[in-house]
Amino acid sequence: MSNVNPIVTYREVNRAFNLGKRGNEAVMKAAQGEAEAAMGDPVEAAMVLASLGNAMKIMEEREVHPGVMIAPDDGVASLLQSFLAQRARDTNQLEPLPTGGEEAKFDEDDLLGWMPLLMAVLKKKEPHKWQQAPAEPEDFPKKSNSIRLALLGDWGTGLYGAPACAASVQNDALGYGLLLHVGDVYYSGADTEIHERFLNLWPKNAGAISRACNSNHEMYSGGMSYFDMTLPQFNQKASYFALQNDHWLLVGLDSAYHDPDNRYDKAVLGQEQVDWLRNIINNADPQKKVILFTHHQPISHFDRQNILMTGNDGIGDLLVNKKIFAWYWGHEHRCVIFDKHPTWGFYGRCVGHSGFPYFRDKLGNAPVISQEKQETKWLQLPAKNMVPAARILDGPNQYISDHQKDYGPHGYMTLDFSDGHLTEIVHAPDGTTLYNQQLV
Repeated sequence: MSNVNPIVTYREVNRAFNLGKRGNEAVMKAAQGEAEAAMGDPVEAAMVLASLGNAMKIMEEREVHPGVMIAPDDGVASLLQSFLAQRARDTNQLEPLPTGGEEAKFDEDDLLGWMPLLMAVLKKKEPHKWQQAPAEPEDFPKKSNSIRLALLGDWGTGLYGAPACAASVQNDALGYGLLLHVGDVYYSGADTEIHERFLNLWPKNAGAISRACNSNHEMYSGGMSYFDMTLPQFNQKASYFALQNDHWLLVGLDSAYHDPDNRYDKAVLGQEQVDWLRNIINNADPQKKVILFTHHQPISHFDRQNILMTGNDGIGDLLVNKKIFAWYWGHEHRCVIFDKHPTWGFYGRCVGHSGFPYFRDKLGNAPVISQEKQETKWLQLPAKNMVPAARILDGPNQYISDHQKDYGPHGYMTLDFSDGHLTEIVHAPDGTTLYNQQLV
């Protein structure tokens, strides 16, 4: 069995579902029968099959370069990819890819034999039981007022720049006391994926506290492995948490779990978590600056503004009253440094570029702010659509063979806390500094 995490491509899915010797009709009949047997309801079975068809269509649309990982924000597609990746591992049907990693191989006969298991995986399940966080924040390691935090987002691929980011954090000469992932282990945060793509590669910095935010991809499998594997490994009591020292209060929130339709894209915090956050902030020294970490974005130049998180049902009152100093998130696969929000007063940062292969944004004639190593550069984005101006990291991805110029750069961030001061550093995967700025 290979130790490389398999990549499930649409071309293989298409070959097995549509191009086999028996033809698409045989696969569809088998899927229909197994779906009805698994669901026990022909209407529910029809819905699952329609969702499976939609998932394959989404995969087809995403696959520009066959062989480079795709992971659509779709629960059925993610579960299908996790299932096929595991079957390919179990049967050792893997072939090296020139772009990195190994491709999961299977055919029509495999698929027909696996169909009962696949339908059982796709059957709707209840998410993992919610776990309550402690009412009081934990202390920074050794109650230190000078500490460095390594921040990674959308890192859980086990491929491309992700291992290099982890190695740089682990081997950093100045060390880290806090390690934080703002979510996404691909494809659906299943057991093997949490183990191989995440925990096995997570930096091992002696004495450091590790924390992980929950996310949509972990929740596609109900969050089972996230709650039962990641949290115990990190000695983390719940999917939301708080850490403090004399000057700072760091709060991680679960923006995925409470989605009302189980698509895990709405960024709903839930009343219990919001009340907990208000209590944490109200009981803290008012001189402490509050920093939030979530998977989903509150603001964006490219995607939706998550108003359920920032409005009346979320933490709108805390934002209006300027209680939040900074907010870091992932979900969007890019690195963006926003200007201070003119209304809410926080510094927003997207750091979802640590491991997933993402296409470069078409930014036209966006002005270049600075040129960094290996053609990497910072571009200026003007304020637009009620979102503040920002700088975005652009350039080729040196870790994706044959298609470097099509994909954006990977990397991670350091938050360097020194008493009441905070310095942000953006790194390339090899640790090279691409941005260094003291916020306060």
